[in-house]
Amino acid sequence: MKTAFQVTLVATIFAMMLLSSGCEENTDTTDASAQSTPGSTKVLEAVDLVGYDGKKLRRSVDRIKEANEKNNQELEKAVGSGPDQ
Repeated sequence: MKTAFQVTLVATIFAMMLLSSGCEENTDTTDASAQSTPGSTKVLEAVDLVGYDGKKLRRSVDRIKEANEKNNQELEKAVGSGPDQ
């Protein structure tokens, strides 16, 4: 009797966990432009907690991202001004 009660209790808890997992709200960001904004590197400042210079790292990553965006724009201009086929 005691074993049957324990099995029923475990099964009920497991069922409740399965049912409640389907009720979670999806908050993932799927917009790529929202992830590529310069503000998204703000979390890099948290590396201060492990001994790195977070502000310096963030500025470095921002410069790299800006240079990449500039390069992409130049490539788009070059492709757009190329010979028409």
